[in-house]
Amino acid sequence: MKRDRIAEHNKQMWERLAKAAMNYTRPFGRPPKSRAGMRRFMDPRGRLKGIRLQGARVLGLAAGGGWDPVIFTKLGADVTVFDISPTQLKTVRELAARQRVKVRLVRGNMKDLSVFKDRSFDVIWHCHSLVFVDDAIRVLKEVGRVLAPGGTYLLSTMHPTTLRLYGTFRDGGWRPKITYFVDKPVPYLSEWDMTWTLGNKKLVAPTIEFGHRFETIVTGMVAGGMVVDGIWEFSPGPLEPDAEPGSDAHLDTLFPAFIEVRGRKLAAGALPPHTPRAARSAVAAKGTSRPRGR
Repeated sequence: MKRDRIAEHNKQMWERLAKAAMNYTRPFGRPPKSRAGMRRFMDPRGRLKGIRLQGARVLGLAAGGGWDPVIFTKLGADVTVFDISPTQLKTVRELAARQRVKVRLVRGNMKDLSVFKDRSFDVIWHCHSLVFVDDAIRVLKEVGRVLAPGGTYLLSTMHPTTLRLYGTFRDGGWRPKITYFVDKPVPYLSEWDMTWTLGNKKLVAPTIEFGHRFETIVTGMVAGGMVVDGIWEFSPGPLEPDAEPGSDAHLDTLFPAFIEVRGRKLAAGALPPHTPRAARSAVAAKGTSRPRGR
């Protein structure tokens, strides 16, 4: 793969954030000890409900730094973590050692998963990182390639509308930094836009971010051989009804901060789970075949 300047820049920013132990770079909280409690802690909205994790091959894509890989392992999965940041991977390795579980760690750019063979994973867990790459479709095609038939992919990322609005409140309203139809990085309007906060800590780390549209994400997943069977929009709760007008917290009460999209890789010859009954019957009917040429 040719040199990826965006990935190189964002790697430097995430190393800066991880070494300062900022948000999204270290484990927060303490998961319950019960299996049901661990699942709720990791997947509070139940997007993987009904998915068997015991014995599953799980890829945590860009999943360094947090509890998720360790919880998957404790739930019986065989877990691989893929991340661009060495410090993020080190954090997972140290947490896994403390929790006495084993995870496989691989460093790389999510646009190139060639280190993995086709159909290598049953579940791919991809949280809040697609925003840091320019070519979402390439990533999603790679996800589809390494996802096994019958497998599940869960993506969460920034909402493409709301990302364009953060920090733009002026004269009683928000104005998008770029139009919805432009696939360029979302620009920063001030140093505060580039500043990450955690308690009293503040750190300037201008990551390059893209607000990938629903069209791009769904098209990419389909190109990767997946069927989309769930799309959700949400803001992290609880919402703040008394948030300062024009603040990010105020915006999150009006527009969703995040989206989640779930895809399934169908087995060969399988139909999507919600295919109408008439279509199922037609496919199953004896003698059904392709139309023949004249």
